[in-house]
Amino acid sequence: MARGAGHRARWRALSAAVLLTATTGLGAATGTAAAADGPATPAAYLAEQLRENPVHLSDQLPRTNPLSARSAFAEAAKRTGVPTYVLVLPGSGAARGKGLLAAVHDRLGKDGLYVLLGEDGGSPRTETFGVDVPARDAATATLFELPYDAGTLEVFRHFVGVLRSGEAARRAERGLEASRAGEEPDKLHTGRTDREDQSFLTGILLTGVPVFLVVTGWYIRRRRGGKGLRLRLLVPVAAGAALAIGAGAPLVFDDTRSDADPPPTAADLRARTVRVAEGLRADPVYIDPLGAGLLSPAQLERLRERVARLDVPVRVAVVPLVTADESAGDGARLAKRLHDRLHDRLGKDGDGLYVIADASERGELELVNYGARLDSAALREATEDLRFGGGGTEDAEDSEDGGLYRRLDGALRAVGRAPHAPPGRPYLEPSAADDAVTEDVLPSLYAGDFAPGLLMGVVGAAAAFGVTAAGLAAAGRIRTAIRPAPAVRGSGAGGTPSQLPARLPAGRLRRTARQELDELNAAFEAAPDRLPDAVRARVWDCLDAATLLLDQEGDNRVDADADAPTLAAGLALVRAGRALLERGAGPAARGTGKLRLCILDPLHGPASATGRLKLPGETGAARPRPLCAECRAALPTGGSRPAPAAETVAARLLCLPVPGAGRSAPYEPYHRLPGPLAAQGTGGSTELTADLIVRRVREQLGVH
Repeated sequence: MARGAGHRARWRALSAAVLLTATTGLGAATGTAAAADGPATPAAYLAEQLRENPVHLSDQLPRTNPLSARSAFAEAAKRTGVPTYVLVLPGSGAARGKGLLAAVHDRLGKDGLYVLLGEDGGSPRTETFGVDVPARDAATATLFELPYDAGTLEVFRHFVGVLRSGEAARRAERGLEASRAGEEPDKLHTGRTDREDQSFLTGILLTGVPVFLVVTGWYIRRRRGGKGLRLRLLVPVAAGAALAIGAGAPLVFDDTRSDADPPPTAADLRARTVRVAEGLRADPVYIDPLGAGLLSPAQLERLRERVARLDVPVRVAVVPLVTADESAGDGARLAKRLHDRLHDRLGKDGDGLYVIADASERGELELVNYGARLDSAALREATEDLRFGGGGTEDAEDSEDGGLYRRLDGALRAVGRAPHAPPGRPYLEPSAADDAVTEDVLPSLYAGDFAPGLLMGVVGAAAAFGVTAAGLAAAGRIRTAIRPAPAVRGSGAGGTPSQLPARLPAGRLRRTARQELDELNAAFEAAPDRLPDAVRARVWDCLDAATLLLDQEGDNRVDADADAPTLAAGLALVRAGRALLERGAGPAARGTGKLRLCILDPLHGPASATGRLKLPGETGAARPRPLCAECRAALPTGGSRPAPAAETVAARLLCLPVPGAGRSAPYEPYHRLPGPLAAQGTGGSTELTADLIVRRVREQLGVH
């Protein structure tokens, strides 16, 4: 149920009601003398109810405090340690003067703790008779310690807890100080507006986080190299994040109802209608027991006489109308329920004009026609001024009834003057009230503002990505300004990297590949922003292919079982990438064209010259081959000079142990072994380029 705006507002409203009822004489139930004349007072009625059961819940509050919740109140009352009598009444009944509990005690004649509660929580009103408990301090502490959305049962349980704590006075003082400082306790429950906010936030996170991860990951990888973006890793991570958010949100936002009020049963929702309908069968003017005293005996008698003189059946019910009742505080809905009940029992004798008067200070009046031969539209127009006060006849007793008798009398006079018509229907059919069981059930987290949240998630991810990209760019510029890029080993565009023997065992290759792969990663991360995009992309190609080849297990380590041809191919790519990075950072940066590797030993790095020679095992004449500067100097060819002898070429040719042959494996020239460095075709390759090795690695591993 919707509750008030806060403790202070509810306290002021309750205090105003007390003052109003005290000044208008509706507090006739404040002493035993009030029972001397007229019908039974509210105090007498309530004392009789408590005589039957020490916990009385009004049947007029099924939406917040249904009769079926009586056992929960009784269980809490037992914990006070003293005889406890509990009244839960609608607002108009709960506000009938400070003397109500004293009057009920006098009628009941039993000492103990008396507690009066309204339908929407608030501060309990208490009186003690013959028992010593800090009831008033506990009530004050409860008022300031609970938020405005606490229900009546929650309020009563909290009150009992404070009463038993032994700290009621201290907590009351602390609550008063907090209230003076403007502090309010946090809400207990999730309202519908809160649920809309939760749905909106869930939608934002469900799309915003995955989209941000993908685009930011793509951007970072793009800054690190370019083309070979492995979205196959980013997409599963983003999907996992979306799954975690989608499954986790209902666990975080786990409230299912907007309050803790016990849901009513069908019997709870019928109870008041059955009682009032039976009362109208016995008397056409029915006054709710909590409304006794609103009309004097003389006024009641005159109303009955006027109803009897009318030539159409009229039934008048004076009852409290509050949003917690079965009709949600609507008199027209109550009239329909009463007519349906009496029509079921009496047939057409249940038809007629129903007049529902609110027994609260509002005094609202509803005239609803169900089968009376009256013009409903004309009657509504004639009684418009009476529905919310004003109009009607003057009466000396108006000062005691706040105008209720005047409005009822004026309405009945208007009925007598209304034009006749065929059996009528209500001027306006009352709308159906919200389902009392489901009205407090919160909507699904994936409804309402969830869909707009999904859209805003994409927008938010784009905005967050923009901020992140700008931050990364600024950080890169700052880093470049304060720290130069690390030096890359090697002798430049035409030099050679640190040399290795021509016959290389797998262990030496593995150690070297591990060290130089880490160095290239660090150098690439620290590369200046001014590095041309074409160069950055080619370095990334070499680094990416080398990583794929050397770390196929994906544990950020060179695979322990990688064979020599694989290690050599990976190391050749690392050294090619290193050379490209050094070139790109220098004054003669180049990002296009082939990067040819030394044909005798690809681990020597880029070729800077050409020499005529023939590799061992090749047929035909010597052919021009790319060579590094050191190999070119060691093998003088060209002009009229003959091609180098086979023994001279073989001495500088990279040889590797045959894979799978164990520790005593024979060594073979690298181009004869399977792998990315193998020669292609029967005549052998005339050149070996970094791009060719990258392409072979990706084809071998199925990465594109």
